[in-house]
Amino acid sequence: MELRLLRYFVVLAEELHFGRAAERLHLTQPALSKQIAALERELDLALLTRTKRVVLLTEAGRVFLEQAKQILAQAEAAVHLTKRTARGEVGTLTIGFTATAFYTVLPGLLRRFCDRFPKVELHLRELATEAQVKALNDRQIHLAFLHPPIDGRGLALHPIIEEQFLVVLPKQHPLLSYTAIPIAALAEEAFIIHPRHEGPILYDGFMQFCQQFGIQPNIVHESISLATRVCLVAAGIGVTFVSECVQPMVGSEVECRPLVESLLTLKCAAAWRLDDPSPTLREFLALLQTPTNSTKTKTR
Repeated sequence: MELRLLRYFVVLAEELHFGRAAERLHLTQPALSKQIAALERELDLALLTRTKRVVLLTEAGRVFLEQAKQILAQAEAAVHLTKRTARGEVGTLTIGFTATAFYTVLPGLLRRFCDRFPKVELHLRELATEAQVKALNDRQIHLAFLHPPIDGRGLALHPIIEEQFLVVLPKQHPLLSYTAIPIAALAEEAFIIHPRHEGPILYDGFMQFCQQFGIQPNIVHESISLATRVCLVAAGIGVTFVSECVQPMVGSEVECRPLVESLLTLKCAAAWRLDDPSPTLREFLALLQTPTNSTKTKTR
């Protein structure tokens, strides 16, 4: 049954006059009569009683009118929802992120996106960089905020910020006498760092950095959790490193100092699959790539 016939019947039932209904529908009266007759034949029942003076709904016609209105309303809602989905105004978006993104660009982006698209359902997953790359490739997330370099095959990458690392030291540590700590001064320290399996490129870069300055790092603990690493530092177990943006989150039980050598930096970027057709992702990327968000923080 065509929706067109339902619309014709509803208008006729509202007017109860073929001439007025035909005028509303931009049809001739004979054409409307023909369409209503075809609908009755399809249903194999009479929807209307007709005389020379009046048109009335039968009992079946009154029931069919209510059902037809519901069907037309549902069809209109389906079209409206489909168009909004195609425009990225409704749907779901799953975002992976690291702590750096959480403490820098992500909150502002989420706030702006939610203001524009309040009907989009957001799912957030805190994941290490390598886990985010796998989640992207497995189509478990739409967008990742991670730390390059990564294996970017099939992915697009949008640089966001680049920051220096700071050394996190326990209170009363002798190295706090430095305004900026020479890397050689860390030679005898125990290190608490991010595990290699969760970020091999960053881990290997740290090891190469140490070797460049003749340091054989004494790694006493590895943890993906920033809170765990900072807690161990506060307990005097060793020292760790955080990017500049995370410094306000380390708490009052530890102190942060920059390194004299500025070779060790942390990059943050957004990544997504090149073949992802998601309209909600498209709208989020448009927000991300505006000039206010696409400018990278320069390493000092």
